[in-house]
Amino acid sequence: MWLVYVVVVVALLLYLGSRKPRGFPPGPPRLPLLGYLPFMDRHLVHRHMWRLSDTYGPVVGVYFANQPIVIVNGWEAVKEALMSEDVIGRPQNEFFDLMYNEQRGVMFVEGTVWKEQRRFTLHHFRNLGFGKKSHESVIHEEAEELIKEIKESKSSVHLQSLLGVSAVNILWAMMGGTRFSRRDPRLRYLVDKLNLLFRAGDVTGGVTNALPFLRHFQSKDSPFNTVLSGFILFREFVMNAVEEHKATLDPDNPRDFIDIYINEVTKQSKNSDTTFNDDQLLAVCVDVFTAAVETGSSTVSFALLLVILHPHVAEAIYKELDEVVGRNRLPSLDDKKKLVYTEATMNEVFRFRGAAPLTVPHKAIRDTMLQGHRVPAETTVMINLYSVHMDQDYWGDPLVFRPERFINADGSLRKEERLIPFGKGRRVCLGESLARMTTFLLFTALLQHLRFKLDPAIPVHDTEGKGGFTLGPPEYKVYVDARF
Repeated sequence: MWLVYVVVVVALLLYLGSRKPRGFPPGPPRLPLLGYLPFMDRHLVHRHMWRLSDTYGPVVGVYFANQPIVIVNGWEAVKEALMSEDVIGRPQNEFFDLMYNEQRGVMFVEGTVWKEQRRFTLHHFRNLGFGKKSHESVIHEEAEELIKEIKESKSSVHLQSLLGVSAVNILWAMMGGTRFSRRDPRLRYLVDKLNLLFRAGDVTGGVTNALPFLRHFQSKDSPFNTVLSGFILFREFVMNAVEEHKATLDPDNPRDFIDIYINEVTKQSKNSDTTFNDDQLLAVCVDVFTAAVETGSSTVSFALLLVILHPHVAEAIYKELDEVVGRNRLPSLDDKKKLVYTEATMNEVFRFRGAAPLTVPHKAIRDTMLQGHRVPAETTVMINLYSVHMDQDYWGDPLVFRPERFINADGSLRKEERLIPFGKGRRVCLGESLARMTTFLLFTALLQHLRFKLDPAIPVHDTEGKGGFTLGPPEYKVYVDARF
């Protein structure tokens, strides 16, 4: 009898562990305990998620362990999800729970905390020149130093690493008010750790995020602990900067974002409902710093690789830069309207190999509907931008790198609603304006001064890139020649 009871209980648990809620979007079967996780392609998750739509339609329901997940593919479904007021939450993040004991920052929070922190951060970043022409001189200075370092190299160079150094300096000038020496070993160490962190990450959260107790059984060099140690390293980096700022603060003359935030913490210190505190300052800086630096350097690195692999594109850009800008000054934001082919190339890079093929995971804050399917409250919603940018029915030849698709018959730049590399709606990427500005100015400055050739010792077999929290370029190095 006991054996019968055990068999019945196990069978019941297996049955309950494989059920899905009534009305849940169609999707592959749910395995007990692990759900769909064993079948996920960890390399390029966005491609795997898109393939599910071939069988189940644009809105797919799966389970990662015991967590319900809705995957959204295709323009109509993606647009509906991004614009929905019911899908603007954020799911729990194990890394930030371990670092701050609760969700903090601006990227992974929701509700009042998100609204207040996003509004404050954007307002003061804009006042500091975020994405504006006033910040152009900082990027130009960094571009000149980058070009000088590349020219002085006696061997082939790894662009991703060098661009990461530039991205740190460009962003930290506004956040921390200082510029590091490009040869500072601490800076190189930070950039290398940041790249390692993003490549080790799993945008789905992985088994450990779905079953948190498993972290106690992870090895020190496991992907989970690699990511956690990386985030802790950057938290300590920001923490040291905050302490230095506190020691030298002049409240009447804030120098940068950290000073401004410290003033706000002091101002609201007696308000028991405030969302402003030291932990929140650390989390906001870590959010913005890590995401902006990695995606910015990856985008420019991808752009240069794609131009190298398509020499006719490079020649067209060289010609346009020489005609519009000349060789006596660096390209400026004022040149953007006249650099139509160059801007079309950047748009094609964002479409073809955007650094964020999946948005940061959303969460349904209440029961809602997407494309006629029920999405229960607290369900994680993963929105696949790659599926929009690679839709063959719309783009015709999405697998072809072709900047001309963004140029109208009259030679003007074509505006395309379906080009959404930074998302859209209320959760659109906070750093979009700075990212567009930085990538354009660095990309054009490098091509204005240099010709690139791949180092054959590191062959590039494809441009699909490396997965992780974001999409990184494949490993490659280049030799350079000065154009003048």
